[in-house]
Amino acid sequence: MAAPGAAASVALQPLREATRELHHALDSRLRIGGEDATLADYAEHLRALRPWLAAVREALAGSGVAALEAVARQLALRLEALELDLRDAQAAGPATLPALPDTGTLAAQATDPGFAWGLAYVVEGSRLGGSVMHRRLAPRLAPHPMRYFAPVGAEDGTPAHWRHFVAQLGEALRDGAAVPSAQRGAVAGFEALMPCFGLGRDGGSAPSPSRDANLHAS
Repeated sequence: MAAPGAAASVALQPLREATRELHHALDSRLRIGGEDATLADYAEHLRALRPWLAAVREALAGSGVAALEAVARQLALRLEALELDLRDAQAAGPATLPALPDTGTLAAQATDPGFAWGLAYVVEGSRLGGSVMHRRLAPRLAPHPMRYFAPVGAEDGTPAHWRHFVAQLGEALRDGAAVPSAQRGAVAGFEALMPCFGLGRDGGSAPSPSRDANLHAS
């Protein structure tokens, strides 16, 4: 995979730093990440993601940024794939609904382009992680097609799609002024996702709001 350009690398680093602990807290608790993950675990994972993806899609669709509106349209396709996967797993209706993200708050904050780019960073990063899950789980869960983890809406494949997104992110955050907002958006994306998996919004180790001023990497 080709390395991101300099501007993209500069943009990625502060977002990674801002969300590192949240990312680890979530990944370490996902049942789908276990060596013995089952089709039931996959269905549970999709049910938890569904309300979050819908909230992020709505927020990005209203961001006023053309590139992020395109991400929202791709999210609609991913949600369709998710529903088909749940149907095939015969698990469309959860016994207990996951906690719902605060859709209105995300949408209101995403009118700030920097925040919206940070939110998109989280959802596009989840696509990249999903491609890894697909390679690992597809043989075990066959013949289920696992459409959601496939490169839905990414005709050139997930790695190429990620490089394209990161290049756009680098351009959007090139002057650095939007980076703190993007960090807040990325953190908010994770904090909205945690309750969907039955976790606290901070995953047990989130940076506090008082540290926002220190999130921007020097």
